[in-house]
Amino acid sequence: MQVKAQGLFNAAKWVEAEFGQPALRDVLRACSPAVRERYTSAIVINWHPMEELVEFLEVTERMLGRGDGRLAELIGAAGARENLRGAMARAALYLANPEFMMKRVASLWSQFNDEGSMEMTKFLPDEMSIEVKGVSGPHWLHCCTITGWAAEVAAHFGWRTPTAKHPRCRAKGDTRCIWEIRGTLPEEPGSKRNSRV
Repeated sequence: MQVKAQGLFNAAKWVEAEFGQPALRDVLRACSPAVRERYTSAIVINWHPMEELVEFLEVTERMLGRGDGRLAELIGAAGARENLRGAMARAALYLANPEFMMKRVASLWSQFNDEGSMEMTKFLPDEMSIEVKGVSGPHWLHCCTITGWAAEVAAHFGWRTPTAKHPRCRAKGDTRCIWEIRGTLPEEPGSKRNSRV
């Protein structure tokens, strides 16, 4: 599977912001020459093997985290913030309901990944599910970035205090890759609870 280099750059930017330039330098030095070359020579729209992003995540987890995927989740959330900022995304928050926007964002999967698809399989006022299908070689750390991404996207489009979990993961032996996101939609003016489904 190929992914856009933007994911690698977002991950490196997050490491530098959270841990400093020396930490990023150490992580890159511990990566393979292929990852270092990608970081120094690629542009955000270039495709590269997902394994290079996963390697960067593995080294980051090993050197700066606990190896449990938490840093990969935070990197995924940071990537969502980078990808969703701008006037267009802010305007969309007011022009469309969260269900529509989540479906739209999920449909953009192919702009950043050359295999598979992301689909929203359930949407309720306090819960939704997404599924990634058709990825030939899933990796659990890549899935962790999607966990962080999903919670951040839900927050961006109006959910209060969203949490995301990945209870079924093909990289860990399940037959499907499913994420469950929970939170609450903001109340609409004049109503005590948003009842939109």
